[in-house]
Amino acid sequence: MSDELLSREEGPVHRLTLNRPARRNALTPELAAAIARELDLIEERGAAQVVVLGGAGGHFCAGLDLHWLRSLGDLPSTTELQRGLSHFQSAVLGIVRCPLPVVAELRGTAAGFGVDLALACDMRLAESGATFTSAFARMGLVPDGGSTFTIPRLAGLGHALRFLLAGETLTAARACALGLVDEVKDEPELDAAIAALTRGIVGAAPASVRTIKRLIRAQELGALEQALTSEGASQIQALQSPEFHRRLEAFASR
Repeated sequence: MSDELLSREEGPVHRLTLNRPARRNALTPELAAAIARELDLIEERGAAQVVVLGGAGGHFCAGLDLHWLRSLGDLPSTTELQRGLSHFQSAVLGIVRCPLPVVAELRGTAAGFGVDLALACDMRLAESGATFTSAFARMGLVPDGGSTFTIPRLAGLGHALRFLLAGETLTAARACALGLVDEVKDEPELDAAIAALTRGIVGAAPASVRTIKRLIRAQELGALEQALTSEGASQIQALQSPEFHRRLEAFASR
């Protein structure tokens, strides 16, 4: 798993990099669970003051790896699906619960659960060529990483419904205008923008940073957990539906 999740200390900045570039960093349950575990370990070590989460190969995350789903067979058990879903959701909760600020570094594709993962982060900076799409409804699925909670909160009800239902792909500039991204930079400038942001966080009093994050995010944690439970129950039904399996086979045949 260390090959699929790169973890590197850069002084007080800790970088986590999803490293499945051949699959555009699509997530398996094991990789999602590794994100949550590594966030706990970073906190325990005590050296870092901020975490930067990004993806290798020019993409952030293409969401759930559909190859993993197909590997479960035509009729995966509810237990298998629930176990996988729990691992996926642990990554989202791990980010929100992490005492350290987590900054998403967004390049290339953020799709499906990749969008959920980005929206769980405390701040999001995107390269100007990055794109964002939900893709759940197109596959006969529903969001399961909290975006039915986070997107209305950030962008408003109408924009959330349009994004999740109509299958639109947002440019980085449009995502920023809607409040889903905090800052957009051209490729040569994104690293400098990330460095400037993390430098500012590192320059603040560590206890204050942790307390401010806790105070802000504690207000939403209970509601997010409830949303994840509801999304998860609906997603289990969707994953077992004939509609999803028809769309999955059509996708695979392409």
